[in-house]
Amino acid sequence: MEGNKIFAERVKAEKEKHNLTTTQLAEKLGINKSRISMWETNGTIPRQDMLLKLCTLFNVSSDYLLGNEVDMKSEQISSIQRKLSKLNPTDLEKANNILDAAFAEIFGGIK
Repeated sequence: MEGNKIFAERVKAEKEKHNLTTTQLAEKLGINKSRISMWETNGTIPRQDMLLKLCTLFNVSSDYLLGNEVDMKSEQISSIQRKLSKLNPTDLEKANNILDAAFAEIFGGIK
């Protein structure tokens, strides 16, 4: 079974962001540095207690480390697209005019 690549990438990134070596991170977590290497190389997911320690140390959520977070911007855009797809051509034109006016007021005329 393939490990969680996102987890591996994010542990590496957070370690670098916090200027920690593998040895330093292992010491902070009270584990052997080979375990961290398994996380970073194989994407092996630690036990829940260790995952929570990582989250606390890096000040991130477990969903972030595991790659489970939802991209809110994509969700919002998808929601708008679903609503617009249900409009008839006349109402779609009205919606477009409303969006143009709102963008002009808020952002100074983004097209």
